[in-house]
Amino acid sequence: MFRQILIAGVTGGVIAFVLSAMQNAVLPAGAPRAMPEQPAILAALRTIPRAGFYFFPGRGLLRTMTAEQKAEVQTDYLRLFRAGPVGVIAYSPGGTEFHFARQLAVQFALSVIAAVIAATILAMMVTTTTYSGRVGIMCLLGVFAFGYLEPQYWNWYGFPATYTITRVFGGVATWTISGAVMAAIVR
Repeated sequence: MFRQILIAGVTGGVIAFVLSAMQNAVLPAGAPRAMPEQPAILAALRTIPRAGFYFFPGRGLLRTMTAEQKAEVQTDYLRLFRAGPVGVIAYSPGGTEFHFARQLAVQFALSVIAAVIAATILAMMVTTTTYSGRVGIMCLLGVFAFGYLEPQYWNWYGFPATYTITRVFGGVATWTISGAVMAAIVR
């Protein structure tokens, strides 16, 4: 059974990797756009001294503040939030080399690891479910993962709804298709 899990995991990981790459290349709703006026924005961003995950407007709450100070900061935050702009940024102040091949290798490894985990789940169910039942389980795993994670980015960080919907449906389709192949291998 271990061999079937490994073969199914690697096969499913390859399929998931390829389908994810196709989604990113083909579906325009899932692609981030370059910011207009990028030189001015980059110049402003260079004033941020440390790498991190930033919200704007930021709340600026400190543990040492009094209740009145916190209320004042919260009121100002709500005013700034209403006025906009609003967003998030994963930021690194220094330049770095872009290692596309390494990032693809990491993504591939993540796909295979996820598929091996999924194949292990399928193997645990092989005596109690049919092939179509195992494919259904894989579809539900896709719904669970993408239906839980991606909408959070829309809800909390303001990711566009079209991006979120594209990612959810693409993820569910990817793992359903990968699952169909893995369920045929793990039997």
